[in-house]
Amino acid sequence: MGPTTQGSPAGGPQRPPGPSVHLAADHCLETGFTSADLSRLRVVLGEYAARLGLAGNRRNALLLSANELADNAIRHAGGGGQLTLYRRGALVCCRVSDNGPGFDASVIPERPPGLEESTGWGLWTVRRLTDGLEVGPGSAPGARGAVVTCCVRVVSSAGRPLQDKPL
Repeated sequence: MGPTTQGSPAGGPQRPPGPSVHLAADHCLETGFTSADLSRLRVVLGEYAARLGLAGNRRNALLLSANELADNAIRHAGGGGQLTLYRRGALVCCRVSDNGPGFDASVIPERPPGLEESTGWGLWTVRRLTDGLEVGPGSAPGARGAVVTCCVRVVSSAGRPLQDKPL
């Protein structure tokens, strides 16, 4: 991991304290978060998503999805979690892990939840906005927690999806 920084990704002026941010050489963002960090987390995510190649509606899709995943960890898994943002080929991915009770992908509705439903909207929205959504078990002791990863494909300036290049 790279050094801990409170400054902007471009090395700009210092920012007020927020989530502890670690920046690796590949511009990967890793940070813990709680409810007090959500607004600051969105700003940091937006900056890093742009550095990883997302713009416009693709960037907004990732930001909304990351916010929903973080909010779920806060509301359903003990008040916080760990967020990692990284590039995997032509995809920018956001992984949120927590120490809550865990769940599997079967709880994500295929259709929009009813208007009277108080749960299900966030993960349904993430599934609709992103190019991939994975749910797995956490690594907390006692097999607790969940790891949820969503990915958004980077598009070229002409609006075409980038293709993964073979290694």
